[in-house]
Amino acid sequence: MTEIKEVHTRKDYQLEVILDNGSSIVLNMQPKLHTMRFGLLRNPEFFQCAATDGSMIYWHGKVELSISEVFEMIKKQGVFARDTYE
Repeated sequence: MTEIKEVHTRKDYQLEVILDNGSSIVLNMQPKLHTMRFGLLRNPEFFQCAATDGSMIYWHGKVELSISEVFEMIKKQGVFARDTYE
């Protein structure tokens, strides 16, 4: 099973997700900001606190995004992973 190696916040509420297979994905979180579940992420300082434990992306334990949800977002956003191999 693929795991999340790192997560980095970018401008405009984007997340760069680096996977253990060498691929990286940039997710646009803006469409999610107006939902109850992800509303806390509208605060830029809070959004910047994204972290991972390998299977989830989380923000202070208050908002979580599982790796399976990341893959679902990729499908919906039409995002393709790129190989980084750094």
